[in-house]
Amino acid sequence: MAASTATPGPPQPPSSTTLRTFPLFPHLPPEIRLSIWTLSLHPRTLELHSPRAHYANPHNTSPDSSLGPPPFQSRSYNPAALSTSLEARNAALRTYSIALPLASEMHHRPPWAQRRVLYIAPDRDTLVLLGDEPTIKVSRLVKWIRDHLAAQASPVTGLRNIGISASQFASSQGAMILRFVGRDLFVDVERFVLVIGPRPGCGTEVKPPEGWDGGRCLLREFGDPEVEEVEEGHGEEEKEQFRGFQRGVGRQFREKAGWMAVGRNRMRIASL
Repeated sequence: MAASTATPGPPQPPSSTTLRTFPLFPHLPPEIRLSIWTLSLHPRTLELHSPRAHYANPHNTSPDSSLGPPPFQSRSYNPAALSTSLEARNAALRTYSIALPLASEMHHRPPWAQRRVLYIAPDRDTLVLLGDEPTIKVSRLVKWIRDHLAAQASPVTGLRNIGISASQFASSQGAMILRFVGRDLFVDVERFVLVIGPRPGCGTEVKPPEGWDGGRCLLREFGDPEVEEVEEGHGEEEKEQFRGFQRGVGRQFREKAGWMAVGRNRMRIASL
């Protein structure tokens, strides 16, 4: 009786595992490692908010002419590259050239005496100021960043991207005020965003939600209703806020060609 032979099946591909480390990285040429570190630095959206009112808070009584930046707090994270290795940190500091001292959470030290700073890439990161910040405070922040860049002889002259709560300009003269202050305050800005939210005047909340631990922060832009309808990524509540903005506060910011120009381009409308 002849022995039966089983027909062999198709060859199986070798099993593969995803590499989570790159042990040869230290052996790459330094210029390639530097390029890899630099490519890992992505644009971010960073939130800033004011310290809460408190009788023992020195920021509430310090004059506007105080040295240093105006007091802000933030839950945004600094880039991981700044604490990965000395080589990564040196590469990251070429991009994150602004180290903004953050105000104390404990109400006992001024912002320039703090140990925590928020590192900012002025040409790629977007700063979003929550709540109703006085124009003089925004002006101090922008000027402080400009002065630091000038001291570094940086080719970047100021912030390129900034977001402001819509309630800042919710009065009937809001567009006129924004146009006036923007001539100098936002002259370097490539992307000015008016951020809408649920508070009166379509303003944002004054600080991040309590449950937000400082993770990723995104601006979701609304399209120009005269040109396109961009609703993707927005919930029904946000869509209704935008419709209310268009019918009310936002009407004064409209021009024949679209939203009014602020800085170097036409302003954008977004939710956070």
